Amino acid sequence: MAFFVFMRRFYAPNIQPGPHTLGPDEARHLVQVLRARLGDSVELADGRGAVFPAEVVSMGKREALLMVGAPECHPEPTPHLTLLVAPTKHTDRFEWFLEKACECGVSRIQPIWTVRSERKVEKYERWHRTLVEAMKQSRRAWLPELAPAAPLQTALEALEEGVWRGLAHCPVPEHPEWERQSIVQALPKGKGAVIAIGPEGDFSPEEIERFGASGFTPVTMGEHRLRTETAAIYAVQAFHIINSQP
Repeated sequence: MAFFVFMRRFYAPNIQPGPHTLGPDEARHLVQVLRARLGDSVELADGRGAVFPAEVVSMGKREALLMVGAPECHPEPTPHLTLLVAPTKHTDRFEWFLEKACECGVSRIQPIWTVRSERKVEKYERWHRTLVEAMKQSRRAWLPELAPAAPLQTALEALEEGVWRGLAHCPVPEHPEWERQSIVQALPKGKGAVIAIGPEGDFSPEEIERFGASGFTPVTMGEHRLRTETAAIYAVQAFHIINSQP
């Protein structure tokens, strides 16, 4: 039996021990890109914490049959972090954000449409594939949830209760009285959080007020203006640094 230098991981939702046929995309990667051989060992992740050992027992040009063993189960990481993020104008930047957010441990991503959003077209399947690839590459056992893009108000109404809520926005000249805390100081330790990141043109004053009415704490990420995708990764890292401290 042959092993890859690093055990290759594939995505297989709703999998059980026993014979399993890989989906077309994953099978094509295994057979045509990695040039797997009969007897090779791989791993299958269901995205819900279970990682299964498997052996290649049959292959065609675009299909592969695996024999799947008993899984190793990984508990879901806590506390949870949800990001409300306005998709960027250039989809490659948003996909970069999705990749890095997955690698850094985000739990859930809710794309939102705002008044100043420059992108109004959702690419759910493509975004989901980006998260799957990042999960496999980073060897995460849990796939972040990607919610369908929604208008801001709809997303706010669907938020879970009992979590800390933070709103990252730039200074608003017409409202100098609106104070913001450092996100590192504002984030509570050991508690789930929802953090909202605006579009390239930031949230409108009316949207900021709507966030305030929904219990969001205004936060800042320093003196410099950050791109949407940079601010989002900053938020993920701040959350995990706070929660990894003893």
